[in-house]
Amino acid sequence: MPYATRRVMIDGTTFYLARASQNDITALLDIERAVYAGQTPWNRWAFTNELSKQKTSLYLVLCQGTEVVAFVGAWFTANEAHITNIAVHPSYQKRGIGHFLVHEMVNIAHDYPSQKITLEVRASNTTAQAVYRKLGFTIVRTRPNYYIQEKEDAFSMRRVLNQ
Repeated sequence: MPYATRRVMIDGTTFYLARASQNDITALLDIERAVYAGQTPWNRWAFTNELSKQKTSLYLVLCQGTEVVAFVGAWFTANEAHITNIAVHPSYQKRGIGHFLVHEMVNIAHDYPSQKITLEVRASNTTAQAVYRKLGFTIVRTRPNYYIQEKEDAFSMRRVLNQ
């Protein structure tokens, strides 16, 4: 899946959006630690594996200068795209970056062309759920204890894409 680096403006700030590479893994892990109280839900191996699947997955990094401040990843199959991971460094949250990144993946999925785009979100993460609803996602089911370590449910959300 090709993706060309481009300059984007979000909330009056210039960023660069690019395809993530193996060189970005340390930054992705650092963002996870900042977002998840020192934890890394996805480890180095998981990111290495995902970034190696160039035909079926796409991970994007949002950079300010040379600093990675956010990322989003998705899998693409014949008729569905699935957002696997998204995180915005806490010092860049509440600026519309998460909304922008999900919207970008929706557009890519539409052009792929996928019939729908899905994701899972923590039942407790009402802020993210609100962003996803604004982007046309709806809850389709609850997945009990999806987040095994925390014993927390997830909501599976879906947006049907018009072809």
